[in-house]
Amino acid sequence: MFSAYTCYNIGMKTAIVTGASGGIGSQIAQELSKKNYAVIGCYRNGADVCEAMAEDINKFGVFDPYCLNLRSENETAELVKYAVKTYGRIDLLVNCAGIGEIAPLTECNRWEEIIDINLNGTIRMCRAVLPHMFRQGGGNIINISSVWGECGSACEAPYSASKGGVNAFTKALAKETGIMGIRVNAVAPGFIDTEMNASLTDRDVDEIRDDIPLRRLGTPADVAKAVLFLTEADYVTGQIITVDGGWTI
Repeated sequence: MFSAYTCYNIGMKTAIVTGASGGIGSQIAQELSKKNYAVIGCYRNGADVCEAMAEDINKFGVFDPYCLNLRSENETAELVKYAVKTYGRIDLLVNCAGIGEIAPLTECNRWEEIIDINLNGTIRMCRAVLPHMFRQGGGNIINISSVWGECGSACEAPYSASKGGVNAFTKALAKETGIMGIRVNAVAPGFIDTEMNASLTDRDVDEIRDDIPLRRLGTPADVAKAVLFLTEADYVTGQIITVDGGWTI
């Protein structure tokens, strides 16, 4: 384990990434590590993925796997205490954890869980890190949303509602915290080639691809590049950056 003293003597910043075992979250964590961030990668499931990432990333940087239940305010608070104690500060929070369910609203069985993880989990994490960002004089929060938060998707009403809430929350929090030197933005991916979309048929995927002006599916790397942009864009806050190849134009 790297100590805070070690990290800051080699010029590292610290990032918390939730959903780090997923396709997009893991890519974001890896890219941040390459940019000299000490990354605390949070997961609920997928410990094996995060442990493998740690073995790889820790050859050149810092990746610290952390099991977290985003539905618990106590656990999110303990995570932040751990981050500050171990690494000294929190420069970046990336809220990437999320779940979904494809079903008509009348048949959706996980709507409360979807809202609680996707929206409330994002809010819990922000509430936990903000006091520390206030004290250190600034910080950066990037929420991973979805194009469905803007235009909605049939048979994904709770998911769409949760991401629409994330978008509105992002804008409101940016207004609230900008005076304290904290930037808050969101990245809204379109169709990204991850396990979350694995249930779609080849025909479904082909039809979606045909509707995308760039004529290809998005990749986790495409989303990670937008996140990296927002880590450097010091005069950008309160924005929803759409990464969808032009799908929702």
